[in-house]
Amino acid sequence: MTSQRVGLILAAILCVLLGVVSAKHLFAALSSKPLVLTSVQLLPEPKPLPSVMLRNANGDAFAREDFYGRWSLVFFGFTSCPDFCPMELQKLSTLLKLSQQSDNHVQVVFVSVDPERDTAEKLVQYVAFFHPNIIGLRGDNPAIASFARFLGAAYDRSTVIDNKVVTIPAGVAMPVNAGGQYLVNHSTRVFIIDSQGKYVGSIANAEAPQMVWEDLQKLF
Repeated sequence: MTSQRVGLILAAILCVLLGVVSAKHLFAALSSKPLVLTSVQLLPEPKPLPSVMLRNANGDAFAREDFYGRWSLVFFGFTSCPDFCPMELQKLSTLLKLSQQSDNHVQVVFVSVDPERDTAEKLVQYVAFFHPNIIGLRGDNPAIASFARFLGAAYDRSTVIDNKVVTIPAGVAMPVNAGGQYLVNHSTRVFIIDSQGKYVGSIANAEAPQMVWEDLQKLF
């Protein structure tokens, strides 16, 4: 074994001890086999979460520390969404069931980008329809936008006021005269946060939950 090879192994072991990489990543590095993922797209480097100021459907604060200790899948949407949200939450529900059959439990977090219409009562009923363990979060518009911006989740809302189409950007409250009928455009990606509270990647296509789960198991 060359001195260069020994040095690589020692450096990798040190990274594991410091919590920089997982044992599975170390194994992949030492065996010179790349980590092959079919549904998950990893960031070049994990990004520690900033301060999070949201609330769950019971009104309790949900902060950055609530992401510690288990991996999380985060999806942004709204309860009156006619298509993407129900489909994605159904898939995330399947992933939750798969995780409950293993030792690697994940938490699924649904963040409403429509706090004016998504009351706490409406939100808790909505997420419970898909799975009782899905966590519904809401907050004021700036707090939601800040969290979404960090993860790269784009969204806005549009309505007609005085016969003109008006786009309301993320973080801005809906005008009082907008009424209750307006459109919400939002990202359909699922964002992955590891057990240390770091944003590590996202899922662009969750068509097959079993394939997504296989990818996630390689990361745990």
